[in-house]
Amino acid sequence: MLNQLPTVLMQAEADKLGAALTPAQGVTPRDFWLPEGASTLAPEIDWVFHFINYINYFFFFLVVGLMFYFVWKYRQKGREVYARGPSHNTVLELGWTIIPTIIVVVIFFMGFRGFVDAKTVPANSYQIDVTALRYGWIFKYPNGATSDDLYVPAGQPVKLVMRSEDVLHSLYIRDFRVKQDVVPGRYTTMWFQADNPTEGDDFHWLFCTEFCGVGHSNMNRKVFVLNQTDFAEWETEQARWLDKIPENELYSKAGPKLFARCAGCHTLDGKPGTGPSWGNYDGTGDIWARSQPGSQHKVDNGKPLADFIGPGKQYETPEGYLRASILNPGEHLVDGYGNAMPTFRGQISDRGIDALIGMMKHLDEFDAKGQWKKAAEAAK
Repeated sequence: MLNQLPTVLMQAEADKLGAALTPAQGVTPRDFWLPEGASTLAPEIDWVFHFINYINYFFFFLVVGLMFYFVWKYRQKGREVYARGPSHNTVLELGWTIIPTIIVVVIFFMGFRGFVDAKTVPANSYQIDVTALRYGWIFKYPNGATSDDLYVPAGQPVKLVMRSEDVLHSLYIRDFRVKQDVVPGRYTTMWFQADNPTEGDDFHWLFCTEFCGVGHSNMNRKVFVLNQTDFAEWETEQARWLDKIPENELYSKAGPKLFARCAGCHTLDGKPGTGPSWGNYDGTGDIWARSQPGSQHKVDNGKPLADFIGPGKQYETPEGYLRASILNPGEHLVDGYGNAMPTFRGQISDRGIDALIGMMKHLDEFDAKGQWKKAAEAAK
């Protein structure tokens, strides 16, 4: 194996050179240990990973083989035991010190080069702002478009500028070989470049790799790589999708799509969650019914919500209270729940808030997953 190592090293360098000269390359094949690599960072990272693995294989078989050999060669024969043995061997001691030191130094420089490449963001990167919150991601594009799944242009470096609304999260795209913690109170960045567009139903998985609560698995998202033309069209349409929906269809079409961000904490059928259910969970009605003047729904340690809604009170209308609950959720806390909801100020437009409030008014028209029942029936 040691005799083959120079050949393996030269072949790897040749493969990397070929990848650099060939358009739309940078994909490494799937193997026993790793999924298919789909970014330009993947070849170097995979090469270092396998290089370390082959060293592990070599020393594993060497050490285990010698162990079994010595167990057999020096086994006890008869009743006499010869307990004396060598107490010092300069060549052996230097060998097991110098050789591992050289190996780990080589690994360090190989890994450090990959680390520098992964942390040095190209100047022509396309920036996407990322907000992590329990339990989902909000991806915001330069033209103001937002999405729950990540869409990126093919053949262009993409820079993610990330922050957390609440607790520690970590964004990991396994096929791109990139991972970065998203820390409350600070901005973190990472970049990648995917040259090959996803086709049809194909996508790459995006995970949160820091356990952030009971809805942690809801942060699994999809990454779609679009060619430059398709991405430009998608970005333009995504920025104005809400404005294109007729007013009378706003709650039924936009409501479910926007509720997907709420579903990690709120249910529609009264079942408990991180936040209060939109359904009737305490006998005071669903979210629209319990927001009416005269409601006995309790907030702020036993105060009736009716004390805050109505003519001459803090909120003239139920819509005013619900809007404030989205933009300033910590102002009044529903009894039994903490201040866990982040503000959506700057992340949702007034039209989007109207869509959610409209959905609340017609909650009986939606199933437990937030799908409009009439649309589901029409699809059958």
